[in-house]
Amino acid sequence: MSDFTSPFWSYWITAIAVGGVIFCIAILISQMMAKTNKPGEENLQPHVWDDTLQEYNNPMPRWWLFMFVGTIIFGVVYFWVYPALGNNKGTFAWSSQGEYEAETAKLENQVAPIYAQFLSTPIEQLAENKEAMALGQRLFLNNCAQCHGADGGGSKGFPNLTDSDWLYGGWPQNIERSIMGGRNGVMTPQADALKTPVAVNDVANYVLSLSNTPHDAVAAARGKDKFTLCASCHMVDGKGAISDQTGAQRGVGAPNLTDKTWLYGGDIKTITETITKGRNNVMPAWACFLGEARVHVLAAYVWQLNRDENGKVLNPTQAPEYLAKFAAEDKAAWDMGKTEGIKRGVPECQGISVHMQKAWKAEADEAAAAQAAKPAEAEIKK
Repeated sequence: MSDFTSPFWSYWITAIAVGGVIFCIAILISQMMAKTNKPGEENLQPHVWDDTLQEYNNPMPRWWLFMFVGTIIFGVVYFWVYPALGNNKGTFAWSSQGEYEAETAKLENQVAPIYAQFLSTPIEQLAENKEAMALGQRLFLNNCAQCHGADGGGSKGFPNLTDSDWLYGGWPQNIERSIMGGRNGVMTPQADALKTPVAVNDVANYVLSLSNTPHDAVAAARGKDKFTLCASCHMVDGKGAISDQTGAQRGVGAPNLTDKTWLYGGDIKTITETITKGRNNVMPAWACFLGEARVHVLAAYVWQLNRDENGKVLNPTQAPEYLAKFAAEDKAAWDMGKTEGIKRGVPECQGISVHMQKAWKAEADEAAAAQAAKPAEAEIKK
């Protein structure tokens, strides 16, 4: 990538642009100096077509010369006022990015009040507002349907948003938080920890047994003890991280293995592959792209997708009691991300992104490891 950010390319483009103008000037001068017929002369060019066709050696018409000169002058002026010479911004400092941002800002000023009017309305109430849900549907189709499907039913690797199976919680605040900050669910490969393909197969069969799916009972019995590797995230009963009564695992996103809802497939082959190779699911953060008001409307639309046959929303309106007590702690972490973003010179909306926070944590861990290694290096030198 550094090849394309090198200043060489700016010089290269400048050389081509200026060289093109110089070439045009050279052509113009050569044609003006060429030996041609004087007034009254009728000398012919030596080449002949079809035995009889020849051209007079007449000079270029004046109108053509004036247009050619005008074109060159236009090019020079264009180079002066617009960013046509590599990194030179021109006297107008115009750019396509600036034009896009100006148009976007103008559009935002027009539509922002439409979404802002819904920002103070609780999501469960907003879900009954037809105007808001029409806007939410458009937002969903434009930004979410590519992965979750037009109806929110999901697909392989992308969660179904119309059922009651939620990895991080299906109450309004958590849905909104998932959209704002994104999610990154990682399951590490367990093949090395389990050591043998037989052990992997045993655990896969035990996982199938948790949801009463047809399985090898003998292998499942052997896999029960080995499932302790998985219990730290999926819990001992396999009901997923969100079921952890202590709340410690609420942000892990490990799925419930006791139902028949599978993100990649619930057959023995797919489960074995998941255990062996692991999974890494990423949902992007939408806070910067959509903004808080749009996300609020979108979250309300997503929340109400899960309805029964009578049209009643089946998703919870608030967190279960054992997780509700962590609301203040989660908000503090949210605000800390914003503060860290400001410190690092990035917008607040980037600071709340789980992906940005993950990168910062990796950076901090790397720095801590390097710091810890210094005394050891000094000891070795002694």
